[in-house]
Amino acid sequence: AVFYWAKNVDLISYICDYTYIYNICWEDPAVDREVLKITEDDVIFRICSAGDTVLDYAIEGPQKIIVCDMNQHQLYLFELKVCMLRDSALTYEEWWSIWGDSDADVAVKVWKRMRHTVSTDARQWWDGRIESTFRNGFAQSGSSGFIVKCFLPYLLWWVGFDSKCWAATGFSHSYIKENSHFLTGAAKWFRRWFPTILAPFAGVPENQIGPEFETVEFYEDILREIFLDPDFGQHNYFYRFYFEGGYKCQRCCPRFLQREFFEKLCANSSCFEWHHATVQQTMERVRPHTFTKLILLDHMDWMPNNIVHDEWIALQRATAPGATVLWRSAFTTMDDKPFFVNVDVVDLSPSWYKMDRVKMYPGTFMAQMPHDQLPFVDPVPSPCQMASTARKFQTAAKMILHPLTSGGEAAHGDKMSSFYASQARGYDAVRENMLVARPDMMSAFGPIMEGHTWLDVGGGTGRNLHFLRAQLSMFSRIVVLDICPELLAMGEINARKSFTEEQCQRISWVCLDINSPTVEKDLSKYLGDDIKRGFDTITFSYSLSMIPKWEDALRSAKELISPFGRVLVSDFDTYSEQGNTIKDFFLRSWYMLDGVRIDASSRHTISSIFEADDMRISFARFQRKLWNINIPHYVACCRFKTETFESNGMRRSNSSLVLLDKLVNIKETIDYGEEKKE
Repeated sequence: AVFYWAKNVDLISYICDYTYIYNICWEDPAVDREVLKITEDDVIFRICSAGDTVLDYAIEGPQKIIVCDMNQHQLYLFELKVCMLRDSALTYEEWWSIWGDSDADVAVKVWKRMRHTVSTDARQWWDGRIESTFRNGFAQSGSSGFIVKCFLPYLLWWVGFDSKCWAATGFSHSYIKENSHFLTGAAKWFRRWFPTILAPFAGVPENQIGPEFETVEFYEDILREIFLDPDFGQHNYFYRFYFEGGYKCQRCCPRFLQREFFEKLCANSSCFEWHHATVQQTMERVRPHTFTKLILLDHMDWMPNNIVHDEWIALQRATAPGATVLWRSAFTTMDDKPFFVNVDVVDLSPSWYKMDRVKMYPGTFMAQMPHDQLPFVDPVPSPCQMASTARKFQTAAKMILHPLTSGGEAAHGDKMSSFYASQARGYDAVRENMLVARPDMMSAFGPIMEGHTWLDVGGGTGRNLHFLRAQLSMFSRIVVLDICPELLAMGEINARKSFTEEQCQRISWVCLDINSPTVEKDLSKYLGDDIKRGFDTITFSYSLSMIPKWEDALRSAKELISPFGRVLVSDFDTYSEQGNTIKDFFLRSWYMLDGVRIDASSRHTISSIFEADDMRISFARFQRKLWNINIPHYVACCRFKTETFESNGMRRSNSSLVLLDKLVNIKETIDYGEEKKE
């Protein structure tokens, strides 16, 4: 009954309506400090959680710290801490008694003295809870404290581990090493209880629980990393907090509770601002280019690609070019969300995970906000691309019946014209719910520079152009390439109905085969007769699977991209990794009737063609419903590696890096004098 209830109730929302989840933060601030290098000029944004980590940031003296949280009660907890720090009568002994010893009498005394300084809603919430929260033990408050109180004693009893004896030894390494057998037993219980019961109380949603959460080895590896650390007793206050029911040692506690930092913390307590809002809403409230450092925790694990895209559009508006963005993840890669190929993501996990005392997040990532605009993808079709129900039905019927009515044309171009000519007017409206990976592909388009160039291979009616309608004026040239003149003609008509005359002049509708021997020469005239300039983005939107010599098409695209360029592919995928299940067979057979090739080897071939030291390749695979049937799709991105400067957000390509290395080597061999070197 408990398992059934937990599975069918949105526990996280239920908890957030009642109380806070986190009574302490589960991200190691020592890692953040080393990565972020906070200065007095920084304006920092962070998701609030329990607020401990931003209190640690404040010790470094930044100009301002803005936090947000969707759980209002987390903000009530944070507001209580900040308003106490702003109380001029607060002493360090009182501060430690409240948040270290959980002394209810001191908490009530200080609360009565400063309660008038908190907001009305927070005051009403804490009035009835301030004494009980600290009387019962602050370590047992919130849903995380509640589950530790209810679960931990029974777990330790069941696996036969006496935590009190361990604590009496000062959490010695030798004691835990001699009794490490309990970790295997604990891992088995976590495997059984965490995904279904414990996860919501720890703030872990269902979509953040990957297949590794179903294995005992996953939990055992984490437990061994944490508890077999020789320095656990000296510095891991995160877990000692729950074992001891609070912070019992002033040497093993967060910096914001240490005496030596108390005055700095109080002096900079005015730097905080908090919002009950989403990250995107908070970004839309502040002035443009406000933030220099942003810490996003792991919340993007919870979100689909389109929501991540929308949030980063708002993030870019609110941050200075080159701003540092730090986030964590339950996963070791962000490839499942195509948007992340827009930024130069640095995987910090190999070097920082071993230093992280919490060990909750296998993935730690950082990126600098690019100066060039991120792609703003508008998923709503232009009015001219919509169609009546009758038109949709007519087009769908022609599509389905085409294998029975086609005349057996020999040339590929003739086949395409035969298939699409009668569908051109209703093509976009019917395909909108079928070719569903296109918005995800376009979200990976890459930062759009002034003078950007784009080649859309098999672009047909130009539907992809309408996704970026807000940024078309930034392009110097867009080439829509297709071998079906009927679709190109419809695309040009729709463009003139939807875009300005100046934008239309930047678009060329070219009837040409990407595998033509003269393709480079033919396309060079659209690049100022300089084919070496290349295209900054080349897209294959459900066209690669319909090109007979598709491997050659990919090789042609590779030769046509610029030093900052990327090739994006969205297409149908197989259900399984190898594509050898009965479902894959039926899927291939159905789409083959319309000349669509679905093959698991496509992903391998894409990787092999673009594999190089200076290339980054990623795949996102997912399934979306069509007529209540899950259809598999993929988005592939193959791009030259770039680096984004922290100083201004400008990017340089690998070819620039090679040139810079040569210049550095020259400087090392020539004595320019101190002034010249500077």
